[in-house]
Amino acid sequence: MGADNVDAFQRLVFSVPRLRVQAAALVLLSAVYGIAAFSGIWLFTPFDPDPSRIVPVAALIFLVPFLVAAELFPRVLDGYPRSWSYFLALTSQFALFVYALVLSGADNVGNAWSIIWLSFITLYLINILVLVVSTGIDRSDRILLVSLTEPGLLIAAFYALGGSDFGFSTYRHVFAFASLLIAAGFLVLILLVVDYLIKSNTDVSAFALTSGLLRNDRESLDLGVEARPAVETFAVDNGSRLTVAAPWVHPGPLGGFGGGQLSGNLIDALNGDGEASEGAAADGGSEGTADGSAGFFFHVPCTHKEDLSNPEDAERILDAVAEPDLTERASRLVTESYGDREGYADVRFHGRRIGDKEVIVLHGEGIDDYDTGVFMRDVDHDEVLLIDQHRHDIQNGPDAEIQYGSAAADRLKRAFDDFRDRLAEAELAAGYAAGFEVTRTGQNALALVESVDGEEVLWIGVDTNGLTPDVRTTADEYREEFDEVIPFSTDTHASIHELANARESDIDAIERAVDRAVDDLSPATVGLASRRTEPVKLLKNDYNGLVFSVNILIRLTIISLVTLYALLVLWLFF
Repeated sequence: MGADNVDAFQRLVFSVPRLRVQAAALVLLSAVYGIAAFSGIWLFTPFDPDPSRIVPVAALIFLVPFLVAAELFPRVLDGYPRSWSYFLALTSQFALFVYALVLSGADNVGNAWSIIWLSFITLYLINILVLVVSTGIDRSDRILLVSLTEPGLLIAAFYALGGSDFGFSTYRHVFAFASLLIAAGFLVLILLVVDYLIKSNTDVSAFALTSGLLRNDRESLDLGVEARPAVETFAVDNGSRLTVAAPWVHPGPLGGFGGGQLSGNLIDALNGDGEASEGAAADGGSEGTADGSAGFFFHVPCTHKEDLSNPEDAERILDAVAEPDLTERASRLVTESYGDREGYADVRFHGRRIGDKEVIVLHGEGIDDYDTGVFMRDVDHDEVLLIDQHRHDIQNGPDAEIQYGSAAADRLKRAFDDFRDRLAEAELAAGYAAGFEVTRTGQNALALVESVDGEEVLWIGVDTNGLTPDVRTTADEYREEFDEVIPFSTDTHASIHELANARESDIDAIERAVDRAVDDLSPATVGLASRRTEPVKLLKNDYNGLVFSVNILIRLTIISLVTLYALLVLWLFF
């Protein structure tokens, strides 16, 4: 995944605990923080606080403001998840505790005053920033008001517990309140500038994009140019039909934006529009459609420039899935590695002739994506299906992207052409046999077993962006049973929530699928077809603007926030 910085949005994704756990933690931690803060002031300051104040401090300072805010945010901001609100409250509660520890080291009353008000301002800014990023800047007026909940209640508690005893003049109080409002205004100004800069680069709101990704919304990007990409269809029929769609479209950019859910949508449709998923067998298999057919998705070598800008265009991709002419004549698998001779760590092709057409599988170690013209600029899609295995580790993907016209692209093209010449010499044999199983239990996966002239090949495909280590290990173990094993992923960008946390796959379901594919092995026919879609919008060069936008959002926001905090410290203390 590493070839583009849009994937940095994974870093914004996390899994929050269940609401009950967070609510219990909020109550429990308020007591812990209250006792710890009280102890710090008692041990490290000249003050001698009354122990009877521990409970009021824990309740009024560390519990009530955050509990009220956690319940209020989802009610004022429609659609904001309650579990997120509690997580934000826990984060703010911890930030206040850190300031309480700093407060215990204050060497005079003036510094203590500044630390207290800096904590109030910090909590206000944290709430503004998180709520804008997760719900959108168009709600900034409402967010400015609701974010005052925590600092407002804390200020009230501060004075109720004796804050007025500091003896500061009315000017200092007005100055403190004004500092809070000025800091909030400055933060909103920073966010508006960031949004403006990104919109000037590409017509996408940074915060609409970020909030949509965090909520996994389904959105269209008003970007791109009209195109009619080819959709190749690979089909196997052994009494039941397997249809695999291989569109020359990249399944991205992210989440529900554009074509991010393309692979999953096509797999759902080819398996009966989700019926298989709902009717999945208890032991991990799938019932497929009523006639026993199933479907899956192949990733072709392309980049994010081929992303759909409108998720609805997935329907036009599906409409271009064809009915290939089928044959029982196929060649044995041809395999060739070009790593040593072409200067790569490992560039390998697997290929099989099926009638007068070719199915070729590519793996380039350390290479993420390829411009569409690298391999196919002079190749007829009706004759060749080229599949990118995309088998790299799901969490440690490669960074290299091969650009059309580069020296690296020329070397790959020479290797591809040489391999096609070798494949053309492979003899066709009658008696093609195949068995397959598509499993839909939480993670779409395909097991396909092919047999030609006594040679058995196993395909293991998963609807992920790269392979988890357990899938790679499982594929290696099957090499003892099959002549060749081809693991692959669809390069889906369907859910950054899942991608950010994926460490393992449902290996039991995959192994059951392989067993069923072996049991299903029987005489079959196989075919390949290609058809152009109706006009759809692909991001093309607008994707570069989207990437630049993400870079601006991440870097400029961080720099601005650090600068804002430094100015706050200087403003309050000096």
